[in-house]
Amino acid sequence: MLISEDELEAMQRRFPYPRFSQAEYERRYANIRKLMAEQRLDCLLIVGGSAAYGRLWFNFRYVVNMMGKAEMANYCFFPRDGDPAVVTRPGHSLAGGMLARTAVRNVIIGRPSVLDAIVNEIKERGYDQGRVGIVEYDPYTSIPKNHWDFFTNHLPQAEFAFVTKEFIAMRLLKSAEEIQFLEKSAEFGDVGLRAMQERVKPGMTEGEVFGIVHEAVLKAGGEMGMIQIGSCSMLDPDVNDQRPRPVERVIGPHDIINNELGIFYNGYEAQCGRPIVTGEPTAEYQAMFEVALEGYKRLVPTLYPGKSSDDSIAAMEFIKDSGFEFYGGFLQGMLGANPRHEPQIGFDRVQSAEDRYLFDADGRLVYQAGHVFTLQMHIVDRSHTRGLFVGDFFAIEQNGPRCLNKFPVEMVRALG
Repeated sequence: MLISEDELEAMQRRFPYPRFSQAEYERRYANIRKLMAEQRLDCLLIVGGSAAYGRLWFNFRYVVNMMGKAEMANYCFFPRDGDPAVVTRPGHSLAGGMLARTAVRNVIIGRPSVLDAIVNEIKERGYDQGRVGIVEYDPYTSIPKNHWDFFTNHLPQAEFAFVTKEFIAMRLLKSAEEIQFLEKSAEFGDVGLRAMQERVKPGMTEGEVFGIVHEAVLKAGGEMGMIQIGSCSMLDPDVNDQRPRPVERVIGPHDIINNELGIFYNGYEAQCGRPIVTGEPTAEYQAMFEVALEGYKRLVPTLYPGKSSDDSIAAMEFIKDSGFEFYGGFLQGMLGANPRHEPQIGFDRVQSAEDRYLFDADGRLVYQAGHVFTLQMHIVDRSHTRGLFVGDFFAIEQNGPRCLNKFPVEMVRALG
């Protein structure tokens, strides 16, 4: 079905979701067509689905601005010639509140199924003997096997090519408009941190802490995203990481509450985190925070155009003499593109040549204006029973790094 401009405008007035400009979509579509020409593709199938905090929609949303309600695999059909289309099933996907998000007017309804509709569209356009590109959720999480079997069985003369890595590489450098959306996400992260600082107090449950963040960021206009929290006593620690779901635990008077927040804004995610404490930090935790702060200060000056991942890794070598360790990578990039936040930079992020598709032949990522990263200092002791997390979101600009978060970089004393 083709949504008229008047219908779409009326739905968007009724359901005023955030949206990018027409110029931004024209930029994206031009880049996609360039990619298709380079890969000799007649059409692209871009999958999206509901998992990984909703991040499996990211590539789909990049093209059409939509996401589903609970669908595991909707598609965007992007032809060599003509406009892209949403391919979805009948039902709630066609409600005004869902269609109001769309940046495209063409919606193909899957009768009897989404897969049948895609095959029919490819045949009608004469692409059934051509080259069909597939953009997966990410390079390591493909489309469902039954979808692959259906496509190959019903289009036996078509050539299929996975171009997920090329698609993600195309998205690596963010436009000014994308960074504006990431700034809004960072603002919501700050809102969540401030809410915990002001309201958390001993005696409440860990579930209540989760609830404080959810309430604050949704009231502020954020879209549900990643909220991870983990609490333990600083006097008898047994937690080195934060979690996506609460446990039945009551916050005590000498607790640390580590958190990692990635509140979406129209599918864009700027992450942040601060340790929240309900008493004076112990000497051990204070020492960990000092190491986290030192790492933060050393890492920021490496985030300039022309510097590289090698500079960032070298700046973090001091940790090896500190008595502590990094937990995971200390830079994770391209939030708002794929579930795994490639590129990942850290001591434990040494990847095979196949995995380093965003890096150069020397295994480096040379920073450019438009790169974005979560800078995260996740410090743990060597027994991995004590942990502390500090994170902020940075955009690399022509003049250097700019932190999109405004919350002070400190060990936060709960005031509730």
